[in-house]
Amino acid sequence: MNLKDIIKVTLFGVVGFVISIVTGMATSALGVYGPFIHTSIGSLLTAPIFIVMYKKVHKKPCIFIYYLISGLVYSVMGFWPMLIIMLLAGLVGEIIAGTKSNKNDDDKYGRIGLAYIISEAIYSLHGFLFILVLGSQGLVEQFPKMFTLEKAQWMHDFFFNPRNFCIIMGIQLLASIIGVFLAKYIDQKFFAKNTKKGSILD
Repeated sequence: MNLKDIIKVTLFGVVGFVISIVTGMATSALGVYGPFIHTSIGSLLTAPIFIVMYKKVHKKPCIFIYYLISGLVYSVMGFWPMLIIMLLAGLVGEIIAGTKSNKNDDDKYGRIGLAYIISEAIYSLHGFLFILVLGSQGLVEQFPKMFTLEKAQWMHDFFFNPRNFCIIMGIQLLASIIGVFLAKYIDQKFFAKNTKKGSILD
């Protein structure tokens, strides 16, 4: 990757992060139902950003950098454990997407779609992983301005409920899959045809 590619991925990553944050915050208006779709709406809407980014740059390690951007921003905001989760999501995405770095590779969107679905699934597990690693008390100590012990315990009970976990992951996977199909349509409709002609993203 050259500097131009890194700048492109960074811009796409920032846009994707903003969409994820805004949609995540919007779900809080749904009360107790919000956590079920906290990341899934963002995954649906950021899929076109991710797919177009990959198709335009199509060089390793663009997926890793894409998720790294979100992890770094989360860290600046004080949520440093998210950096670890986003690095894991990016690394897994790179492995699934494969090793080739040419524009003729992956024309059917199969591997990159799967890479996105799995990476977003890892991202969606951040609440569960926080509780698993830190515990309720650790969550309060790590983020005292965000969590009371009562709220942390509620999160523990919510995420470790098997039914809730299955519903969250089911919605997340469905949203990501729909997002990939939407991304494929948008890329083929507005970007793929302009690749040879050149575009503002090239």
